[in-house]
Amino acid sequence: MKLYHKMTLKAFVEAFEEVQGMESTFRLKVVELMHQVPEAEIDYSLWLLRRAIQAYETAHEIPDAQSKRDMPFLREGTRMLIGPEQGTFIASFREEPYPDERSEPAVMLELDYKALAEHCLFENLSLLSCKYEKDAFVAFLLPQLEREYDKVFFDAEHTGFTADSRFFTLLRLVCLEGCEPQKAAEKEWRLVTTCPNEEALYRYESGDLIPFMYVELPVSCVQRITLLDRSRQPLLFGTLNGFLKSRGLSAPQLLGLE
Repeated sequence: MKLYHKMTLKAFVEAFEEVQGMESTFRLKVVELMHQVPEAEIDYSLWLLRRAIQAYETAHEIPDAQSKRDMPFLREGTRMLIGPEQGTFIASFREEPYPDERSEPAVMLELDYKALAEHCLFENLSLLSCKYEKDAFVAFLLPQLEREYDKVFFDAEHTGFTADSRFFTLLRLVCLEGCEPQKAAEKEWRLVTTCPNEEALYRYESGDLIPFMYVELPVSCVQRITLLDRSRQPLLFGTLNGFLKSRGLSAPQLLGLE
């Protein structure tokens, strides 16, 4: 199986500027979850978690007065998940090639799924497939609520967790994997890593402060590099060929010229 990742040409050059041959690594930028995933999609995934809590409570005959389905999942006045102040950073991939919908020059990487998944396994990264079928996703959450429901405390004044609770991990997983059904054709995967917020990097963009970091991925995972809308960028395509050669890479092979 192949996975595809799209980036601006500027981001591609920055990612590969330190590369020295196929045995080296390139730097992939990963962006904090709440700044990468649309707010409406996060809200939808949290709504699915509330549905799962409601289904659990119905099955266990928990009265409405003791219900936890209205507990807050976000810190008051913020878009931060309740729980540890730990950032979750992601990069998006798809199972199908991206259509060319940009006027700005962009590059699409075709990566070998097996090689990428193996690298993630050994480097403490996660590679998660998004779930689009809401009933199936709610059913997927129920066994986890069997373990976590009693470890969460909620009343009108506060929310808390027992020391052995993994509810924050479940909450984060819901935001990472729960996606709206109308986006099912995207077949999205998300590469995920975490770090304390104070260790992240930050950039200013369009009036916002964006937390991000880099992960190192093997160049050998990349099987093809496509310059989107090549027909309008003949000069740029030739320059990209030279850039790849300057990095010790097989430009004809990666650009599909062989």
